[in-house]
Amino acid sequence: MGGEHGPSAVELLPRFKRDGCNLLVSGAVSESTANRASQRLLGSPDLDRKRVLVRTGESGPVDGLLPPGVSTADRSVRVVQHRTPSDDGDGGDSLATLSRRVAETVTAFDSLSPPLVGGELRLVVTSLDALLADHDVRATERFLRSVTDAVSSVRGMGHYRYPGPRADLSSLPTERLFDAFVDLRDTPATEQRLSIPPSRSTDWLDL
Repeated sequence: MGGEHGPSAVELLPRFKRDGCNLLVSGAVSESTANRASQRLLGSPDLDRKRVLVRTGESGPVDGLLPPGVSTADRSVRVVQHRTPSDDGDGGDSLATLSRRVAETVTAFDSLSPPLVGGELRLVVTSLDALLADHDVRATERFLRSVTDAVSSVRGMGHYRYPGPRADLSSLPTERLFDAFVDLRDTPATEQRLSIPPSRSTDWLDL
């Protein structure tokens, strides 16, 4: 039910799936819990989805983020790797370069026939903490604005992972950057909670 603050988070979910959104996913949880959330947000393997994985930190495989049966080798999946200075001899990617490559990847999917429909594009940025460790807050904010704009332009669904409590990101204007927040926890059970300012949050739900 909606309340004095307008529609509830649950009531807004169908609109988000239809019209697209950008979600901050946070919580000090195990990698398996975080990956389970990503698998769900990247969409059912039974539906036609175009998936973009933006690797901003870890060097290991990212297949664990994808739904069962979906692989980075699939034609509908693209991996955009952020090159750090230690990866190559030319200083690595700036965040402006990375955001441009992400936008080009989204545009390439949208240029296919037929073009993208609402909720078809699914994107994940794998590690906000890695961005903040290597870049200042202003550069990180500009990057996020660029990527969220690219996702919104095709009514896609993007999510951005942070492996700690949402409050730790107080240096970023999160309520202006993201449409909603998904909080994760491992105890007392593996659960998630959706918050859409200024509406109420959902209860903790099984993940």
